[in-house]
Amino acid sequence: MGEDVRVAAAPASRRLEYARGFGLLLVIAIGGLYLVKWNPYFHRALNAVSTHSVGSSIVFGKTLAAPPASFAAAVGYAQAYFKSVWQAWVLGLLMAATIEALLPRDWLARVLGRTSFGASLLGGVLALPGMM
Repeated sequence: MGEDVRVAAAPASRRLEYARGFGLLLVIAIGGLYLVKWNPYFHRALNAVSTHSVGSSIVFGKTLAAPPASFAAAVGYAQAYFKSVWQAWVLGLLMAATIEALLPRDWLARVLGRTSFGASLLGGVLALPGMM
């Protein structure tokens, strides 16, 4: 009889663990996307409306023409690009680690691992909040 109690309690504790994982992922996703994407792009859009400009290019900078092709120009571009995306990169790694560590693989495979239209649609809908 003691074994029946342990067997019945295991799924309930596992469900609680999965609910905590989903909750933590939701907090990380909403908080992180707000800090990294939603808030900055909202303010950038307001600035674009008021100034009629989206700002300077990371290729041109403040100049009117692109720099001549060189190793230094490539390194400068790579550095400027990394500075503009590093926060989103860290958020993506944090969300991926949370999904890998806290969400059940069998559930992910059941829901998103199918080749049906519904699974593709769900994957697209889940990706929408993170798009620019």
